[in-house]
Amino acid sequence: MSLRRTDRCLWLASVAACVALHATLPSALIAQLSLQLGVGARYSSTLVSDSIVAPFDVRPALAPVVAATLAERHEHGWVPTVTLDFSTSNLQRHDADGTTASLSQVTTIAFTVGLTRPLPGGFSAGIGVGGLKYLPSEDTGIFQSGSGAIAGLGALTLGHPLPIGGQRFTLAARYDIHGFTTPALEDEGFHGLRAVHRVALTLRTAWGGGR
Repeated sequence: MSLRRTDRCLWLASVAACVALHATLPSALIAQLSLQLGVGARYSSTLVSDSIVAPFDVRPALAPVVAATLAERHEHGWVPTVTLDFSTSNLQRHDADGTTASLSQVTTIAFTVGLTRPLPGGFSAGIGVGGLKYLPSEDTGIFQSGSGAIAGLGALTLGHPLPIGGQRFTLAARYDIHGFTTPALEDEGFHGLRAVHRVALTLRTAWGGGR
């Protein structure tokens, strides 16, 4: 099975698991929850910068993203949420002369718990904290000794509803930040964590009456 097909299966299995969880919860609890599914794209900042002969950066390419969120069903105040987020892309080396080379593929999985609340004008805003794990396709390069521990993650989200074809969708922008390092980088003398910034734009819809 190819890696791209494996990633698609992972996404589908994860979303199916969230749907199954929502379907098997007690009816009294289901009445209080909504399931939100979103798809979109994500930009990530540089994972590592170095200079051997000339300066270069390594960062993920623009990545597709899938997110599943369970949220309480009420329209006022802070709403508790739990989100599972997946994205996958090629790592790319960007050299100082403008050339780019693809390295290996890497998948990230993030789990966050947070709070969301409505804002004026139909907007909603959320905050969350959790953890993120890198799953490289190969144990090479910066991941040659593994991907290391789960990284702490902080997230901010801004959303606005978009009525499309009678179905309620939400356009959501999510920013998150985490510290990045790997055992291989530490062995090469890269001490401490590098702040990695990620921005995702997704279109999501909900079941169970949530936003």
